[in-house]
Amino acid sequence: MAKSVNLGSVMEGIFAIAVGLIMCESDAPGRKLDVSSVNRIRGQVKNSMYTRGGFTKVLFRGKQFRVKTQGSQPDYVPDFVTVTLQVSLKEGEVASAFGKKFFDNTKESVIQSLIKEVVTSATKYKKDLRKAQDQYLLNNKPEKVDVVVVADGVGGEQSGGNLKGDVAVNITINGTSIINRDLNFSLKAGKTPSKTISNESPYKSMMRVNETFVLGIDPQKYEFLAGVSRTPKEKFEKVKYTTMFYNEVLDGLVDSFSAGRGSAKAWDFLKKAAFGDDYAAVVSIGTTKTNESSMQYIDALQKRYPTLVAERSPKPNGPNVKFILSEIKQPLFQIRFKNRSKITGDGEASISELKMMIETEKIFKQPSDWDPSVGNIGV
Repeated sequence: MAKSVNLGSVMEGIFAIAVGLIMCESDAPGRKLDVSSVNRIRGQVKNSMYTRGGFTKVLFRGKQFRVKTQGSQPDYVPDFVTVTLQVSLKEGEVASAFGKKFFDNTKESVIQSLIKEVVTSATKYKKDLRKAQDQYLLNNKPEKVDVVVVADGVGGEQSGGNLKGDVAVNITINGTSIINRDLNFSLKAGKTPSKTISNESPYKSMMRVNETFVLGIDPQKYEFLAGVSRTPKEKFEKVKYTTMFYNEVLDGLVDSFSAGRGSAKAWDFLKKAAFGDDYAAVVSIGTTKTNESSMQYIDALQKRYPTLVAERSPKPNGPNVKFILSEIKQPLFQIRFKNRSKITGDGEASISELKMMIETEKIFKQPSDWDPSVGNIGV
């Protein structure tokens, strides 16, 4: 019987494999990024992937080079390159999508479509990976290069949401680490590219909003919401006071913009929610298209259109707050309270899900031909 999997977690592992295969490619013979290679490596994954140490596999070890043509003669200087994959994911979320029976899961048809999109799409992250390769393949020096592609789903959640990167590429040249912020990726995956960049507990998220925008709400007033609600009566109280807290936050947000002090804080809030302290580029993969965004792009967008306004949505007193680029009257992102609870009796409730969602709009997506040196933000 096919087993359920978490599609986002599965794609973290698959994306890491794909990135590793891209880093294997050069003008020398070696592995290539294609669907069969991704699936072949999926089938080789061992149970060590579900431990903190993770599953490690050398994808390539040998000479790489990029041919440069000078006159009629091909010119290149080879490097000795090792590409290693290190993946650690939660067994309960991905087990039936890796190993010898990787196909024995309920979402395999979607997974195959997502793999095909990763293989065939023309994306900025692929350009960034190849640009990183050119640092050592085109510098006319024979070097020893170690490339390690890491997906740490087991340890990544311990950051408390401050680190957004799901897959990172670490490059060492002759023993010296190369710092490249373009090689850290926050991955989203679904049938369509996700517009959600954060979905945390309402209490944690609203406290962050309260602190970021200096709304002045007493943090002790709602601190009991951080606890666990077990009984129907406790759940009723949690839903009731979470809703009160949320409405107080939304009213405070709109007021802060009316007072003229919210715009810069809103930009900072968005960047923190999307890219984290590690400045991870957002890669949102769907079955037929991939959306991307990055700190550099949002910085350029802010420079062009610095003023944001906040308004309740739908007007005048809707349950969401939209942040709108004032100069062009276009929405950039919104805060939405996802409340899947049900009143079951007098002072009693059940809770399926309580989340505060931060969702981006179309303008958040950077153009496929985005070039920081040109600044073509496309809006």
